[in-house]
Amino acid sequence: MSFISSMVSTSWAEEGKGVQSSLDTICVSAREGYKLWAATYDDDPNPLLALEERELNLVLPLLQYKDALDVGCGTGRWLSTLHGRGARSAVGVDSSAEMIVRAASKPLLRNHLVLGDCLALPLRAQVADVIVCSFTVGHVLNTRALASELSRVARPHADVFVTDMHPEGHARGWRCAFRRENKIVEIKSFVHTPEDLRKSFEPEGFKLVQSRDLYLAEPERRVFLEARKSHVFETACSIPAVLLLHFKLNRDQYQAV
Repeated sequence: MSFISSMVSTSWAEEGKGVQSSLDTICVSAREGYKLWAATYDDDPNPLLALEERELNLVLPLLQYKDALDVGCGTGRWLSTLHGRGARSAVGVDSSAEMIVRAASKPLLRNHLVLGDCLALPLRAQVADVIVCSFTVGHVLNTRALASELSRVARPHADVFVTDMHPEGHARGWRCAFRRENKIVEIKSFVHTPEDLRKSFEPEGFKLVQSRDLYLAEPERRVFLEARKSHVFETACSIPAVLLLHFKLNRDQYQAV
């Protein structure tokens, strides 16, 4: 999920001034996009990820004696955190073989990765007490199917944390995109509002505990400086950048099959 590159491709910071990037933009599927992006994903400056990490780390529950699952784990960013926070076990699942290979290059993650689709997770039922689904729902059209699959693998009363680029950012032209060979590669995404997601998750047994709009702030300034985009920092801070939702599975053990 690149935010810096999207500013180049859409010129949202120059909104209303007719400024366009000189780089060509191509739009690709999530599978193709992350195949192309995997090698450099961890190296791209990304304030959205920095913001999400800062805020989600504050609300994650204690993980001792709990089993955690990272759905759409990519290169293992949250999987590393789940291990580091003392989870009894932590597994990452991603549909991109290239991102899994990148994650597997990190010694602590090598034996905790599974290649699989988030709509058909290759896991047994009721295996996770805590699930992180970071910047994945935006690549899923059928969010009810995603909620159903998360409900299947979650244990009764599991906590599920879902994040995505905020719909307001998308409305301003922000995109999941990155630079490659003098082109902007935009990965196809879908916009889901908090209400859309609530309506998808509640029928699958989830209760919405919290929905938050996250704003970029002073801690993320360094990322803009690193990317030489400090001139758009103040504008970016005025727009909700990340959507964070916390669901809890409201299901008793005897109800689960």
